Amino acid sequence: MRNKVHEGRPGSRDPAAGQASSAAGAGGKGFTLFEVMVAVFLLTMVSSMIYSILNVSIRFAEKGDNRILLLEREHGLLGILQRQIRHGWYDEQKKQVAIVADDTMLRITTRAPLLYPLAGVVIAVYRYDPDSDTLYYQEKRDFYNIDYAEDYVPALEDMQVLVEDCRPLSFSYEEDSSSVTVIYDDREFNFTPWCQVETRTDEI
Repeated sequence: MRNKVHEGRPGSRDPAAGQASSAAGAGGKGFTLFEVMVAVFLLTMVSSMIYSILNVSIRFAEKGDNRILLLEREHGLLGILQRQIRHGWYDEQKKQVAIVADDTMLRITTRAPLLYPLAGVVIAVYRYDPDSDTLYYQEKRDFYNIDYAEDYVPALEDMQVLVEDCRPLSFSYEEDSSSVTVIYDDREFNFTPWCQVETRTDEI
């Protein structure tokens, strides 16, 4: 028996081949311009949000760092002033602590040097310049020199810069109360020389 071979007619279509062609066409379909624009828009929004969050975080971190630096500077400066004032040198001839204060200037003969730790007794002079917001400092080892009388005030150019961008600072000294008042950034601090308290016989 002869096997009959069915040959496709010239105009006939194979159903399986048509399905494969349709699937291939669907798989190769690309993105439309609208879809690309939406994707770009969403990506821009997300990037802007991330940038804003990072920017705010960085600013908060910088503010925190600046605040820490200001606190460290404040505690350091007040600590130096407290130590030098408390170790003020008592003048036996004048029967008082050698301290002179005049608004933006403080001069004290102290047993707590800052620049010359082995000097023993020194004259420490602070001057605050409100025009430049700068605190200057000078230290004299020859405290006994007669040139450093009560009216001695060194020129700013002869002093060292202790604190730049310093907050407003002023000094005053009340002999009756045996207290040095330091006003720093509108806050008041009072320090009393130990020797003044120990040698006074009247009621404090």
